[in-house]
Order: sequence, then C-alpha cells, then structure tokens
Amino acid sequence: MENYIRVYPNAVPDLFCDKLISKFEDNPEQYYYQDRKNENLDWKMSFTQVHLSDHDIWKDDVKYMMDIFRMYLEEYKEDCNIHKMQWPQEYNFETIRMKRYWPDGEDCFESHVDVTDYENARRFLVFFLYLDDNKEGNTTFSQMDYSASCKKGSLLMFPPQWPWLHAGEKPIDKPKYIVGSYLHYV
Repeated sequence: MENYIRVYPNAVPDLFCDKLISKFEDNPEQYYYQDRKNENLDWKMSFTQVHLSDHDIWKDDVKYMMDIFRMYLEEYKEDCNIHKMQWPQEYNFETIRMKRYWPDGEDCFESHVDVTDYENARRFLVFFLYLDDNKEGNTTFSQMDYSASCKKGSLLMFPPQWPWLHAGEKPIDKPKYIVGSYLHYV
C-alpha cells in the first residue's frame, strides 16, 4: 500500500526560515506554552506555539507559505498518483501555527494522530515545514518504520488519520522550529 508520506527538500529558502525564527523569538507576547499529558495513556505533548493568522505581522509570511503549500499540493497529488475522484472539489486550510520545541528533554509530541474526534475530522492532509536543521527532532512513523529528518526548508506532507501514527521527537542540540497546517474538507 502507498503510504502517502512525502518530503520535499528546499521548499522554502533558508533566509525565509531564519526570518520566521527571528520574528517568533522577537515576539514572545504572541506565543504560549502548550503542555498536555494523559497519564492513562502514558502520553504527553509540550511545545510553545503561535497562531500566525492571529497577528498582523505574519500576514505576508502566511500568504507566502499558503502559495508554497498550494504549489507542493499539486506535486504531492501527482507524486501519489491521486485520481481526481479521490480529491475533494472544495477544501480549505487550517490556521497556520508555528511551534518551538526546546532541547530540554521534555518538549515533544509523542505518538498520536491528528484526527481524533468530530471537531477535527475535517482534516485530510498535513503540512509541516521545518525551519532549521536539528539533530534528532524528526517526525517518526513508528508503525511504518519511517522517519522524516528535521531539515531546514523541507516540507513534510501526509494524511492525518489513524493509519499515520506519528511523533514529533525531542530535539537534543538546539530548539526545533516548525510551521504546520492542514487541509480541511468544507
């Protein structure tokens, strides 16, 4: 079976990645710490994030990334040999978020799927844009024995449903920065 996981290296220039990281760090009033645990499942997630569309200073960056995502979406459909009847005629993007994971041994997003209930069931494709090179900090798909390296400027795309169990691994040498969004059914 086709796994529908694709990585597109150099989707955005290094300078754009550097600019996003600097803007994130220069605006701490915009982001918040996300920390959730489920003791029954022995599961946790923790990172700092900002919803880019909530702040005007990100407007041009969001527009640029949406254009990039749209361009790679067409390549993704071709690479995965997706038939036009497999693809919704209408769709939309979820709000773009930027996340920072500290290399503190704590920040991570343990194995999960991104469609877990009625509210987020409209998601059908993930976009993760890595903003820096990072030793470790990969996105791993343990059941598929696959790992997407945390490489600056690369774009990872895959379906968010239950067969694509994945984890955002802990960075170990410096903070990890990613930007993410989803395609939604409308």
